[in-house]
Amino acid sequence: MSIYQRGETYVHRVTIKDRNGVKTDPSTVSETIKDPCDYILVNNMSMASSAVGEYYYNYNLSSNATFGRYKAQVVATSAGGNKAVFNAEFFVMPWDGVDDVRQTMGCKDEKSISDDDISNILWNCYVLALYDVHEHHYLEQPSGNVDTGYSYNGSNVSFQTRFYPIADINGDGTVSGNNVSCSSDMNGYWIDTNGHYQRAIIKMKKYQYGEIEIYQSNGTSAIPSTADGLFIDYWVRYHGYNQTLFEQAVVRLTCYEISKRFASLDKITLADISRNNPIITIDPNMYYKEYKRYLKMNRPIIIGGV
Repeated sequence: MSIYQRGETYVHRVTIKDRNGVKTDPSTVSETIKDPCDYILVNNMSMASSAVGEYYYNYNLSSNATFGRYKAQVVATSAGGNKAVFNAEFFVMPWDGVDDVRQTMGCKDEKSISDDDISNILWNCYVLALYDVHEHHYLEQPSGNVDTGYSYNGSNVSFQTRFYPIADINGDGTVSGNNVSCSSDMNGYWIDTNGHYQRAIIKMKKYQYGEIEIYQSNGTSAIPSTADGLFIDYWVRYHGYNQTLFEQAVVRLTCYEISKRFASLDKITLADISRNNPIITIDPNMYYKEYKRYLKMNRPIIIGGV
């Protein structure tokens, strides 16, 4: 299993053998786990043994664990100081789409492609699809304080985006400003009196209503009243967004990427057919077209007028 949901238990198992291929117990076997931001969750902890050469470690994911790619590393050290390193990865996602991918493609076992490979491709497609299903707003000057109407005046730090709700564009499960490492969903800058671009720090208050706080790069000082402009960059989730439709779109995009790894499905040798049998041509872009169809179903109908 390579995909987990929040609150589940990640189980890492390794088998350790000597140079002759015989299972053996080293002096120490330790586990390290890092989250998607490379923050250490488990630091060199001893693994439990279930039999000679068989080791495991159970890690309970929190109920608000960050969605993304986690790295696990096992280090086995012999009495003589020799080390063997075993690297692995797993993913925490809003849903486990591996079975959906297999059923959609008709590849129901790991002979054609492993669960680990599907998980990797599924996560990458999930991140890419977020950019397709949400709307990008950039070079936007934010609205002022929702209570006072004040903009940047040297003391006001409260602002509101012109459109909302703000989207979790990096897919980590939390809508964040750029005041936290590795998990930013917004960026911003302001222009000083010399015309130089200065980084703005954005803190999220209520993403559902676009309420944010904006500071200078030190994270505490308000944008000065002498600034020649203040701009933000973010993504918006459409009202009426449907998670199920989005998940099915991601599954189709994953199927499309996997299909490119298989032997060409639109080609067939003469030895594979009889002279009088009909030839069936398979559209290599079938899954991508389905992906676009699901995306279209999940975006609003725009009605123009004068």
